[in-house]
Amino acid sequence: MIVVVFPDLSADRPQGVFDEVLQQLAVPSYAEDGIVFGPFYEGNEGTAIYNSSFRPFQSPMPFLFVRQGVISDWKFFLDNEGLLNLWARRFGESAVHALAEELRRLPWRVGRD
Repeated sequence: MIVVVFPDLSADRPQGVFDEVLQQLAVPSYAEDGIVFGPFYEGNEGTAIYNSSFRPFQSPMPFLFVRQGVISDWKFFLDNEGLLNLWARRFGESAVHALAEELRRLPWRVGRD
C-alpha cells in the first residue's frame, strides 16, 4: 500500500481534486492493473460497509491510499455496475466462488422452508 499525503491542500479543495484525479485514474488503473485508490479528507461522507453511521474516510489531513485490489473488494463495488463488472472480469471464476462463500454466511436462506 502507498499513502500519498497532501499537506498543502486547503480544506475546501480535496473533494474536487480527488474526484477529478479518481475520475481520470481510478477506473483505468483498476481495469488495466487492478490498482484501487481511496480518498480520505475532512468532510468525506463515505460510510463503512457494515455501519452507515461510521465515516472512516474522514481525515484532518487529505490523503489518498493506493493498493492492489483484492477479491474481497466486491463489497465496495456493489453500487457501481461498471466497477463490479471490472472486478468480475479481473477475478473470473474465483470471483464467483468468493461471492458465494460470503453469501453462504448470511441468513438469507433462514425461514424459506
